[in-house]
Amino acid sequence: MLVKEENSQSKKEIVVSGSEALRVADALTATTMKMLQLLWKESFDVSTISKKLGLSQAYISQQVKLLEELKLLNVTYARGKRGIRKICSTAVEQVTFIIKDKAPE
Repeated sequence: MLVKEENSQSKKEIVVSGSEALRVADALTATTMKMLQLLWKESFDVSTISKKLGLSQAYISQQVKLLEELKLLNVTYARGKRGIRKICSTAVEQVTFIIKDKAPE
């Protein structure tokens, strides 16, 4: 995975190919795209994302973990009324898929 970042405030572009491209493509479902779009301008905790999308917190937590592993989401933690809240924001603006890997020369 190639990551391009213009400055620390801007969102990144990632370029994926091979097996990494397949993992990212599999992760980009209608739900995860809605999550990334929701989080584009504002960060939300898992509970809020769940309410806004009408899905269970457990399912959203699972998707957040996957997107964080793929470096598509940034996650931070903050105190909440009943423990720690997981705060999410998008990490990327653009994902570029390379269909064909370069053949070794």
